[in-house]
Amino acid sequence: MAWPVRYKLVGLLTTGSMINYADRVNISVAAPVMMAALGWDEGKFGVIFSAFLAGYMLLQIPGGIIADRWNACRVIAWACVGFSVCTALTPFGAAAYGLMLAIRFCVGMFESVSFPAYASLNSRWIPRAEYSRAQTLSVAGSYLGQVVSYPLTTWLVLTFSWPIAFYFNAVVGGVWLLAWLRFATNTPAEHPRMSATELREIDENRAPRVQNAASPWAVIKEPQVLLLSLSYLCLIYGLWMIVLWLPSYMVKVRGFTMQQMGWLGMIPTMASFVGLVGGGMLSDALLRWGYSVRFARAQAPALCVAVGIPFLIAAPLVPWAWVSVLCFAVYLLLLNVAGGGYWAVPLELSPRLVGAISGVMNGSGNFAGIFGPMTAGFIIRETGNWTLPFLIAAFFAVISVLVFYFLVVPAPLGVKEAIPQTVPQQTGA
Repeated sequence: MAWPVRYKLVGLLTTGSMINYADRVNISVAAPVMMAALGWDEGKFGVIFSAFLAGYMLLQIPGGIIADRWNACRVIAWACVGFSVCTALTPFGAAAYGLMLAIRFCVGMFESVSFPAYASLNSRWIPRAEYSRAQTLSVAGSYLGQVVSYPLTTWLVLTFSWPIAFYFNAVVGGVWLLAWLRFATNTPAEHPRMSATELREIDENRAPRVQNAASPWAVIKEPQVLLLSLSYLCLIYGLWMIVLWLPSYMVKVRGFTMQQMGWLGMIPTMASFVGLVGGGMLSDALLRWGYSVRFARAQAPALCVAVGIPFLIAAPLVPWAWVSVLCFAVYLLLLNVAGGGYWAVPLELSPRLVGAISGVMNGSGNFAGIFGPMTAGFIIRETGNWTLPFLIAAFFAVISVLVFYFLVVPAPLGVKEAIPQTVPQQTGA
């Protein structure tokens, strides 16, 4: 029996997020070699990492709004064109530090619209009881991209040169774009391979789209959107710091070789993938089992982060290099389990404005992410202390847990009447 068309679309989104993330983390994997070749220290590379995140924050909200109102399928395509071209231009940044900052800023700017547009597209294609799984699987490709990027980028850098890694990723992005343009449509009804049975299943089980929802720009002022964004902001501050600095930490502090780092780096990123996909499945399952929307989408995910925080504190403190890597892996596993809740809350707040709310949330998180890698770089350069940045990340994670558990309430915006707190059990992955 053939897979439903919506599953194939989610699979293509997952592949797209793999390429998306490979394009953003390849520079962190290549950083030890690039530092030596270009003569730029940790402080300068911290700013380079943050330049990407500054661009990545820029179009989150506009990108989500455009995807909600226009055509999410085309938004995703244009984003791929932009970040693939800028990835190919990255080696030219070696000519001047300011040019490198500008190029990495542009990579982030084009990538910024992708995940809010994914959320918007999935809200049209996916039944409510499958949404958290579909959305987290769509963005979980980001970790598969890291898993592949660690050894592949290391091999390309060591076998050829660091610029080759960026040219390779740009070509892969172009290949994916051709597949996307050939297969994807903005709505299920537009797809030529969509059966009447599957279309009816989607239409009958999507989250209700209320007519009195807030306007796209008004969601920025909604208290629940702000609380969701604050919690995500505190969590992502540390996540980006770990993602971008972990390769250098493993080489410079824990004594792994570049090749060892390339392979061992897959452990935390694979744990992140398993956590994000598992978190989406868990959140949907809790709804089917009769738990409240608030517990399934916010409180249970917050508890997962709380359990993971001690592992983040232990990671830079334990004397054993292998145990340190495993501690990072456990923390990232549990943090990403919570991602199933974070990415599902926008659907519960307003199915019509999923892209806009996801943009506010993700934009806020990545605003904090700008400062995580940059401050870590300066702390390391000025003090030589690699432990302090991770402890600061743990402090912000505690704040994130408290806000998500006690203050975030996933209920429809602008709707007075009560809504059902559970959904009927449905089949599907």
